[in-house]
Amino acid sequence: MGKIIKRKSAGETRPKKAKATRSTKQLKTRRRVFAIAGIAAVIGVFVLVVVLASGTRTLHQVALDNLAEARFFMMQADSDNERVQFFSGLREQDYRMDGRATRAIPFALINLEPKNATHIDEQQLQGTIQVDENAPVTVTLERNQFGRNFAVDIGRNVPADATVTFTLKLDNDYTVVFDLKNVMTEDAIGWEDALKIAVDHLQEHIKDARSFETYVKIITDQSNIAAFWFVQFVTDAGDLFFVVIGADGSVIGNQR
Repeated sequence: MGKIIKRKSAGETRPKKAKATRSTKQLKTRRRVFAIAGIAAVIGVFVLVVVLASGTRTLHQVALDNLAEARFFMMQADSDNERVQFFSGLREQDYRMDGRATRAIPFALINLEPKNATHIDEQQLQGTIQVDENAPVTVTLERNQFGRNFAVDIGRNVPADATVTFTLKLDNDYTVVFDLKNVMTEDAIGWEDALKIAVDHLQEHIKDARSFETYVKIITDQSNIAAFWFVQFVTDAGDLFFVVIGADGSVIGNQR
């Protein structure tokens, strides 16, 4: 049998296969371009994040990285003859006020100060400290050679909401129990917020220092009613700058 050949009639048009093929190729090309652009954008964002992360640190971060001492809270209690303070936080292992902060480690300090200078003659005091429901721990407080207070570091962090009791035992006839309470109110700002406020307030004085170290402490007024954050920066050149900040975040005083 012979082959049947279909001939094109005069009015018939051939399907535009070639043009459809070109359109498909263009669509695929556009998709590739968009995909490459998307990948490039993701890489660009990643590179930007890396650059920013590895770039210049904020002054607040520098202050945080150069902590010489940060007291997270302070508890206090009084008897007729003594005042006991207890604070915990981070403090440099090699504690020196030289403008160069070293490795900071956890600490918790018991500080006892006689209200009468002649009340206690000993160079050491014995007592116990109890944190929450843990068993009491016997501690020995050493007299400060430059003052009349006694102190000991128990070498660990204690949370601000812990229940802390200190018992002083001078002799068999003199034992005093101190139920320590936080000197800051519940709505008071924390130490990190106080540090941010201090950095903002003193940035013009510390931003150009070759190096400096940061101290965040808590002080009370003479009436022992109000407590304040005391934030101090010490440069390696010997310059000292500080800010006193209220529990509400207001700047009360400074030295610049």
